[in-house]
Amino acid sequence: MQGIGERISLLIKELGLNKNSFSKEIGLRNNSTITNIVNNPKRSPSYDIIFRILSKYNQLNVRWLIAGQGQMFSIAEDSFPNINDRLSHIHRKYTITLNEAAEKLGVKEDVLRTYFYENESPPDHIIKTYLEVFPEVNPDWLRYNQIPMVTSKGMGDYIPPSTLNKMIKTFGASAEGEYKSLLNCSNASPAHIVRIESFLECDIALEVFGDDMEPEFYPGDIVMVNQVDKNSYIYGLPYILITKEINLLRFINNSGNPDTLLLERSIGSEEAIEVNKADILQLFLVKGKIRRYN
Repeated sequence: MQGIGERISLLIKELGLNKNSFSKEIGLRNNSTITNIVNNPKRSPSYDIIFRILSKYNQLNVRWLIAGQGQMFSIAEDSFPNINDRLSHIHRKYTITLNEAAEKLGVKEDVLRTYFYENESPPDHIIKTYLEVFPEVNPDWLRYNQIPMVTSKGMGDYIPPSTLNKMIKTFGASAEGEYKSLLNCSNASPAHIVRIESFLECDIALEVFGDDMEPEFYPGDIVMVNQVDKNSYIYGLPYILITKEINLLRFINNSGNPDTLLLERSIGSEEAIEVNKADILQLFLVKGKIRRYN
């Protein structure tokens, strides 16, 4: 079984450091302590060393470090040691293509390709531009991988658990304004009710009522949704779309008209609604669902 010394050695390698630079990172005067731990697998580090490591790298999975359980880093916490992966995660978070990102950033798509496909390190002016275009992204996360990914800036008020429990509602045609207070808050998280590792990046958990979206979504399904830029969507994926007239869970597809979108119950279904893009107030991407079987 792999010992903690071997895992520390793997961590050092993953961080792109050596024993000397790693020792300095965690506040040691020299590398003798870390060298002894790495070179003697049976030797266990002191509590002080473990504390120093976990304090410096708070994205590190403590269970992995101590017991070898799980992954080295907690991906569910938006933790990505490589800055290129963090930039890529921003694109996933906002469901935007490389071309759309290039337009938002005011750079050529080929420039971004060097960061995502050739693994070149982005210069500081590119990082600054990302932070300007996505102001809710935590600068320390983007630069140094210090979670959380998103700051509270512009993300709405905190919703207490008692309120979240009341937020499991129907999505379909609804009275105007019924969901206004609910959907104007984008920092509600399933983690406030129960910690679901796979869905920590999602904003709201909602129950599906009605059979409009069968067989993809059945009554009683819990959908995990993430608020995205209302101008950023991918055809063929399910979204909750909000306008003044409708609040619908539907698949978004190409209507053939550059000014409208097609809202379908299922891909290729005959019953569809055409909606003007300019009328969209908010857009939520369905990231996953939880289904209960009787």
